Amino acid sequence: MHRNLKLGLYGLVLAGLLGGTASWVTATGKTVNLRVDGQVRQVHTDAADVHGVLQAAHIAVGEHDLVAPDESAAVADGDSVVVRRGHLLHLLVNGAARDVWVNADSVDEALNQLGYGTQNLVSVSRSKRLDGSVTSLSVTSPKQVTFRADGKTLRVLTFGPTLKEALEQAHLKLGAHDVVSAKLTSAVRDRQVVTIQRVTYKYSVVRQGVPFDVVRQDDPNRAAGSSAVLSAGRDGVRQVTYQLRFVDGKLAGRVVYDNRVVQSPVPQRTAVGTQQSGPVPAGTAQQIAADMVAARGWGGDQFSCLVSLWNKESGWRTNAANPSGAYGIPQALPGSKMASAGADWQTSARTQISWGLGYIASVYGTPCSAWAHSQATNWY
Repeated sequence: MHRNLKLGLYGLVLAGLLGGTASWVTATGKTVNLRVDGQVRQVHTDAADVHGVLQAAHIAVGEHDLVAPDESAAVADGDSVVVRRGHLLHLLVNGAARDVWVNADSVDEALNQLGYGTQNLVSVSRSKRLDGSVTSLSVTSPKQVTFRADGKTLRVLTFGPTLKEALEQAHLKLGAHDVVSAKLTSAVRDRQVVTIQRVTYKYSVVRQGVPFDVVRQDDPNRAAGSSAVLSAGRDGVRQVTYQLRFVDGKLAGRVVYDNRVVQSPVPQRTAVGTQQSGPVPAGTAQQIAADMVAARGWGGDQFSCLVSLWNKESGWRTNAANPSGAYGIPQALPGSKMASAGADWQTSARTQISWGLGYIASVYGTPCSAWAHSQATNWY
């Protein structure tokens, strides 16, 4: 027991219960008022001191018991002696266990002796009397927790062991996707600040076109360089669903949630003539073009498409001019563009074809793609 606590109890007994200074007499046949844990009885004895009174009353004093006045003090007729038994408490204070001896009649008195006021939460009734058995009780001090959510600050005093109880006490509801800055199962710390982010999800659907493919099939009964659309193509439809993540009402991220073709494209089927009327005349513009096409790694089908394209555009004439300003075999617009392939662009089939094949490769990839575009739009 703490020294100050023991001295205080002595003072209480001497001042409140003895009602004055003990008498130093040696007369026999004294009557002494004996109070043990609040129970009072009278003891008739010839004892000269407190120790003798206790022996006469068959009261054994343990090492944790408190006697006032001290056992060596003399007693006189009418004096009072107080015995307070020591009671062992198994305390669990804010989760920390310890054992302590107290000289008190009730839980409330014991807690006051130990300095735990009424603001603390106790596991048993404060009015419970202490007896000779060990008393177990837990003491919880209130802790202040600050919650920041929904643009507001809310402070609560909680006795709960974890943040979950503090959150319930604050009457804050969590959404299925909300993010809390600390685990709800973690122990509460005094003056702890907890942030709650409100997380919601929405969905956005976007429809996109899916271009149709052009399927070409050789037709040996059709003249080389000619083609015909056997069945028209149709673009498909792709539906992309995005999941949008909002944090406290602000867009924080977007991911593809679903991506599917809801309407398949229909390919266009085109017949490409492969019938050859004879070899390409040597030295002609088409013969020059055939060599250049082969040098690029393109096959005979690509050359056939090129023949059809430039038949339509210029008839393979180096001086073909159009009022729009287009000029030459590939009908460059303006014709002066072909100067990048050679200074003789106005008269040289090789220069014009070289430029024209470069243009087709960079814009359409292949002559057949350029020819398909020309058929669909009447230009390339």
